[in-house]
Amino acid sequence: MDHTQSLSNQQALTPYKKAIARYVRASMALKGMRYGDLAQALAERGISMTPENLRSKVSKCMFSADLLAAIIDAMSAEDSAMLEILKQARELQDRGLYADQTKN
Repeated sequence: MDHTQSLSNQQALTPYKKAIARYVRASMALKGMRYGDLAQALAERGISMTPENLRSKVSKCMFSADLLAAIIDAMSAEDSAMLEILKQARELQDRGLYADQTKN
């Protein structure tokens, strides 16, 4: 893959990354969870992560699909997760919000 294609893919995936990060943070807030609570829920599933590491991964949206699935499971959010993430990503795409640019 050439550099231009890589940058294009990165830009096209940005709304999805932002939507995932927003969803995880919003779900945690609605459930009254903190990163320590999420780390504990993941530990109960055999996944060892510090609250700081989780916070960093969520803020940068830099985690694998399997970790996202485990986070959704740990938050008991499997019923709504993908629908909400896709809805938010589409809204970001429709508004043209990519990377750090905001168009009004």
